[in-house]
Amino acid sequence: MTINKSLRWIILFGLFVIPFLPLLVASSLFFPFISGKGFVFRTIIEIVFASWLILALRDKNYWPQKSYLLYSVLALLMVTSLAALFSLNPYRSFWSNYERMGGLVSLLHLGAYFVVLISVLKKKTEWFWLANTALVGNWIINIYSFSQLMGWSAIHQGSTRIDATLGNATYLAVYLLFNIFFSTYLFTKTREIWLRFLYAITAIIDVFLLYHTATRGTILGLILGAGVATGLYLLMAQNQKNKKIAGVVLSMIVVLVAGFWLVKNTSFVRNSPVLERFASISLTETTTQSRFLVWNMSWQGFKDHPLLGWGPENYSMVFSKYYDPAMWRQEPWFDRSHNVFFDWLIDAGLLGLLAYLTIFAVAGYYLWRGRSRFGDAGTYLLLGLLAGYFFQNIFVFDNLISYLYFFALVAFIHFIVTQEPATEKNLFLKDYRNQNNQSLANVDIQSNVIITIVVIVLLGSLYYVNYQPWRVSRELIQAIHPNTTSDQSLVVFRGIFNRQTFGSGEALEQLINKTINVINNSQVPNDLKRDFVSLTDEQIKTYLTRFTQDARAYQFFGSYFLSTGRTAEGLDLAQRAEKISPRKQPILFLLASAYVEKKDANKALEVAKKAFTLDPNFIDARKIYAIILLMTNQNKLAQEVLAPIKDSTDYYKDSRFIDLYRQMGNQAEINRMKALQTAAASN
Repeated sequence: MTINKSLRWIILFGLFVIPFLPLLVASSLFFPFISGKGFVFRTIIEIVFASWLILALRDKNYWPQKSYLLYSVLALLMVTSLAALFSLNPYRSFWSNYERMGGLVSLLHLGAYFVVLISVLKKKTEWFWLANTALVGNWIINIYSFSQLMGWSAIHQGSTRIDATLGNATYLAVYLLFNIFFSTYLFTKTREIWLRFLYAITAIIDVFLLYHTATRGTILGLILGAGVATGLYLLMAQNQKNKKIAGVVLSMIVVLVAGFWLVKNTSFVRNSPVLERFASISLTETTTQSRFLVWNMSWQGFKDHPLLGWGPENYSMVFSKYYDPAMWRQEPWFDRSHNVFFDWLIDAGLLGLLAYLTIFAVAGYYLWRGRSRFGDAGTYLLLGLLAGYFFQNIFVFDNLISYLYFFALVAFIHFIVTQEPATEKNLFLKDYRNQNNQSLANVDIQSNVIITIVVIVLLGSLYYVNYQPWRVSRELIQAIHPNTTSDQSLVVFRGIFNRQTFGSGEALEQLINKTINVINNSQVPNDLKRDFVSLTDEQIKTYLTRFTQDARAYQFFGSYFLSTGRTAEGLDLAQRAEKISPRKQPILFLLASAYVEKKDANKALEVAKKAFTLDPNFIDARKIYAIILLMTNQNKLAQEVLAPIKDSTDYYKDSRFIDLYRQMGNQAEINRMKALQTAAASN
């Protein structure tokens, strides 16, 4: 029994540490707001899951009970595993990268987290304390968020949208959304006045801070979720007093939405950074249009691989193949659809999306059929949370923290509906432990072989899944640190690539940047420069052998070769990038530059014209086309292309045109540009 108790305490300690993960910022790691949380979560779960497995083999009471929620989670894991196995890039599908810490490996850890939760937490008091532990972490994050609002702490995104220790306002928003509903749920489940006061204050503060994240999808999700919860209570509950309260809350929500709509064009709204974001919502808004473009690209990609998708973490392939030229207004590369449902269609196809939606459907079914177990208020609050979270997922993508809360919510619903006695027909499945003729009880609980295997697998996983990539992430920061000398940096980079982790891709990008700096540094010895170039060439070759459909990599590597005077290699990679993503203007710009370096003016002009005609509103495309026209002595056509922007700063502050006009002897245009610059400076 001592061993069992020790194992159980290890499990409980790990489970109760996880709610504090949102607080972690690993400044010594690459992508400190993401990678640190991911590595710590994986490490804890691996230890916890191994401990649970040994405990369950020793005591059959720790095996999970059956439920359709358990089956739906397992189905999601199974389908995603198949999608990763048949992925267009299985390595990336499994491992992801430091920026996201996603992939199949992350989902498997989340599945293990769910299984341990439903197997070990068998009492309401244990769930109560876990929820309150999460709220303690919530209060700490709220304090930090207020320090950002007051200007005492920096906002990491460089805007007015608070992000606390999550590094992204959207991530903080969904975190607050869950905590708003959880604290309100706890408020309805306790009679202690001081606790109810704390829960109410927590919910109110969370709503206030959610507002200051200015995350429109999540705020609308909160409004929808609150409307669903109060509307259902008003329609279905029996308590007349509470129904009146629900009616008042619902009326306030309606008045709030309607009132905002009436005053959205007033100066008060327009002068508020948060309210103005809501007032600007329209079908013609740039962000809205970009979402539609990305979703259409996702739909086209889904039709290519409808059953199991492209594999997790492969959205960049879809983005490259179906790139819409109108996307030039947004960031250059998307690795997500910014819509969870399209993400699942791309990651795991229709089967993956159906498995994911099944979790929502079963959770909602259990909540509705189990109203007597959750209580009226609890049932409708959790249904409201599911509705709000579902809605906000239309506009964002999930991250580790949102997944942690979602899987914890689903595990809690499983716990409530599988408590004995199960009285509703077809609602609950029978206890797994009573259906296997005690076979688990006959396991040799003292078997050192089983324990040894589990421990060996655990140690191997801790080393290869966590320690090695964690070490690479830490060393990568060291390699690019300004105080690290070039020769030291080279040694560190070599060690990074020798470890062959999933961090090698991001490390290669940093190595290329470092190599360019070294080449351009006259203080660095030529031998060391050659060593950097040799290592970079070797790793580029290795990367391109493994990842043959990465247009972003081809573009990045091609740019590196051109910048270092290796035109043939740069041209080859630019051409390969264009084959994968023929409508992406920056790739065409690179290809045009390569042709210019090769002295093939006709090809350069052809490519530049293509980039321009894809979307003439793209000013950079217009300028590059005009520059190559000038280089090929087609001055008249160049001036026609430039006509719409000749009085703008985009034109007269661009030194490339002055240099070209100087070569052409067009002093009149140079004087005109300088006059425009002088006039702008005087104003």
